[in-house]
Amino acid sequence: MSKELRILILEDVPADAELMEDELTESGLTFVARRVATKAAFTKACDEYRPDIILSDYSLPSFDGLSAMKIALERRPDVPFIFVSGALGEEMAIELLKKGATDYVLKNRLSRLGPAVSRALHEVEERTKRKRIEDELKGSELRYRTIFENTGTATIIVDDDATIVLANREFERLSGYSRSDIEGKKCWKELVVEDDIVKVNDHKRHRGKHIKIPTDGYELRIMNKNGDIRNVLVNFATIPSTERTVISLLDITERKTAEEALKKREQELEMKSQSLEEANTALKVLLKHREEDRTTLEEQVLTNVRKLVLPYLEKLKHLALNDNQMAHVEIVESHLHDIVSPFLRNLTSKYLSLTPREIQVASLIKEGKTTKEMTDIINISATAVDFHRKNIRLKLGIKNTKANLRSYLLTLTS
Repeated sequence: MSKELRILILEDVPADAELMEDELTESGLTFVARRVATKAAFTKACDEYRPDIILSDYSLPSFDGLSAMKIALERRPDVPFIFVSGALGEEMAIELLKKGATDYVLKNRLSRLGPAVSRALHEVEERTKRKRIEDELKGSELRYRTIFENTGTATIIVDDDATIVLANREFERLSGYSRSDIEGKKCWKELVVEDDIVKVNDHKRHRGKHIKIPTDGYELRIMNKNGDIRNVLVNFATIPSTERTVISLLDITERKTAEEALKKREQELEMKSQSLEEANTALKVLLKHREEDRTTLEEQVLTNVRKLVLPYLEKLKHLALNDNQMAHVEIVESHLHDIVSPFLRNLTSKYLSLTPREIQVASLIKEGKTTKEMTDIINISATAVDFHRKNIRLKLGIKNTKANLRSYLLTLTS
C-alpha cells in the first residue's frame, strides 16, 4: 500500500509488540504503530488514533482480545482485527473468525504476520471498491426509476369535485374503461378501493395550502372494470390558474409482487450466503493451518534425523571400519540424506553457489544449532564454522545487513 499505515497493537508485553513491528518491517510495510494494554487506552485509540488495522493478543492481565474485538466491531467495523496469540486452539480460532476476527497468527509463527496483514488490507480495499460500485449502481437505478415512473403513465385530468375530465390511453388500459365511459361521468375516487379512500382524503388535507405544488407519489389500490385490483403509484399536480388537477397513475402491481418475492429471496440468499461465507472462511483457515502443520512435521523429521542419527553416522565413519562396513555406513547416510533433503533441494536450487559444506552448515543453522554443537556434529573447528557463516551471508546477499541468518534461512522453506 502506498500510504503509511496506522497499526494499533493491543499487547501487554512490549517485547512481543516489538517483534511484531520487526516482522512487519521485514515484510516491507510502511507504518506507524501504537501499543496499548488496557481497555480504556484501547477504546480511546479506536476513537482518536483511527487505526487502519488492529493486532491483538487474546489474553491480557486486565482485558481480553474478545472484548476488544467487540469494541472494535462497534467503533471501527471496517478495520481488520487480527489475533496474535501465544496459544490459541484451533476450535477457539475458528469461533473467533465466525464472530468477526479477520485472521489469527501464533506468536511462534510471526513469519505469517506480514502476509496476514497484507491480505486483510487488500480485502478492505476490495470491499471499499465494491461498495463504491454498488452505490453508483443504486444511484443509476434511482434515476432510471424516476424517469420510468413519470413517463408513459396513465394520466387523467379531474375537476375540483374529482370528476374525470380527460383520460389518456394508458388510463384506459389500466382502468378497463373507455374514455367515453368515464369522461365527465365518473369520479376518479370511484375506482379507488374503499379501504384506501381514507388515504386519499388524508393526503388532500395534508396538501392544504400547498395544493398547487406537485406531490410526491404515494401508493393506492384501484379496481378496474373487470374487478381486478391493481397497485398504482399516484402523483398530483394542479394546473396553474385552474381548479383542475393532473393525476398520473403508474401501475406497480407486478413490480410490487416481484419486489416482495425478490425481498423474500434476497433474505433467504443472504442467510445462505452468510452461512457459506463463514464456513468457507473457517475452511480456508483450517486448510492453511493443515499445510503449516505438514511443513512443521517435515521439519521435525529432518531435525530429528540430523540430531539423533547423522552425528553417530559421522562418528562411525571415523572409526577403524573395514571397506565393507564403511560401504554400508555410506549407503545408510546416502539414503537418509535423500529422505531429509527437501530443505537442501530448496536451498541448492535457489543458491547454486553454496558448497556442500556450506549447505551442511546452513542446514544446522536453520535447525538452531550453536557453533559448539556444529563442531561436534560435523567435526570442524569453531573458526571453520564462523568462516562458513561469513561465506553463506556473502553468497545470500545479506553480508552487510542486520538480518538474522537463521531467520533468513527459515524464510527459504516457508
